[in-house]
Amino acid sequence: RRVSIRRVCFMQKRVLILKRIVQCLRSDKAEADYISATIFIFVGVIFVTFALNVFSIISAKLQLDQAADQLTKQIQLAGGINGETDALYAYIANDIQGVRNIQYTIDADYLQPTPSGMRQGIQLGTPFYVQLTADATLGGFGDILPVQFGISSRSAGVSERYWKP
Repeated sequence: RRVSIRRVCFMQKRVLILKRIVQCLRSDKAEADYISATIFIFVGVIFVTFALNVFSIISAKLQLDQAADQLTKQIQLAGGINGETDALYAYIANDIQGVRNIQYTIDADYLQPTPSGMRQGIQLGTPFYVQLTADATLGGFGDILPVQFGISSRSAGVSERYWKP
């Protein structure tokens, strides 16, 4: 078989390059160690920063899920939306860290006329859905290249209060 000269030369160059890389890695010279240590520390710091940012977003999402469940339970027991719902929402939203612009919406079939003491009433056995949305930022070092995105949580419930017509 004939092997082209060009291919042999290419393979020899690859072997020489690999030998040089191995020699550099086995070298005891201090110059390469300082540079590699600096690069290693820099990459490590970036990785830890990214991991902490992702952890804070996951934590905020879990808090948002829990807040949606708490609002759902309050609306179930009250039989609708009233001042207590707003007070609970304000208290919960104030405790959630790492997100901004937290808003809630409730999708339900409301009673007409509205029961006294309620802003919106939900009849016994009527399903409703609570959705919390918020804006989150995944950033690195301060405001350098931040990534903005929204997170949301959804919870479902059924009213447990009977309203006389």
